[in-house]
Amino acid sequence: MSNLAIKQSACTINVQFYGSELYVINHNGEPYTPMKPIVDGMGMDWASQFTKLKSRFAKGVVEITIPTAGGIQKMICLALRKLAAWLNTISPNKVRPEIRERVIRYQEECDDVLYEYWTKGQVTNPRKSQEKKTKTTSDDRTPLRDAVNMLVSKKHLLYPEAYAMIHQYFEVESIEDLTMEQLPLAVEYVHKLALEGELLPRESVFVPAPVEANSQYGNRVLLYLDANGTVIGSLPLREDQIMLSFNDFVELARRKGLIVMPRDELASKITSLLA
Repeated sequence: MSNLAIKQSACTINVQFYGSELYVINHNGEPYTPMKPIVDGMGMDWASQFTKLKSRFAKGVVEITIPTAGGIQKMICLALRKLAAWLNTISPNKVRPEIRERVIRYQEECDDVLYEYWTKGQVTNPRKSQEKKTKTTSDDRTPLRDAVNMLVSKKHLLYPEAYAMIHQYFEVESIEDLTMEQLPLAVEYVHKLALEGELLPRESVFVPAPVEANSQYGNRVLLYLDANGTVIGSLPLREDQIMLSFNDFVELARRKGLIVMPRDELASKITSLLA
């Protein structure tokens, strides 16, 4: 047995995993992991998973008393060598949509991370290392802030609401956590939010400045300007497309003798037609 293994056999290893506290503990010379923190971290029901553990993994399940942040606790633990098998019993397609990504993340990484902590005392996450190398600067994020300004203006949102959409979509706590690779995707995402419900085809793709003519669309281009009047992007328009403000659209409907609906209802119907 190596010196590292001897040292670890006398203690519980605390592992931070996507905001959850997991553990690896020695039991008779073999690594075990408490299962309730894993089940809770995945967002699943503990009672049903406990039943599965007792019926299908009985030979690998033991109750161990371990020290936690809340004090000494008895916890149901599974042999680490059995963890991958248990993870594979869960079908991501059968869990609630809101926890599906978490379940897949645990299936892909959890057993490897815990094993590395047990054998090496630490784990190297290549993705996190790469993210540190590609963090953005304030200047890099200027186009994203400009896009958020446009979204807030067009959709009458509060800034916290607009930024919360970005945080949720990219699973970050701040736009400062976005990588250089994610930044242009975030700008594109915000522009799509701003264009949602406009009288434009959904297949139109935002084209960043400088403006270039495209034979497919002709020579008409919609320009996007920042607060200083600088062109920050463009959207080519086909010859059969028209641009109208919402009020102009309603006025045109009135002049043509069409039925005019309440603004919210009409906007909802237009959005559903474009979806």
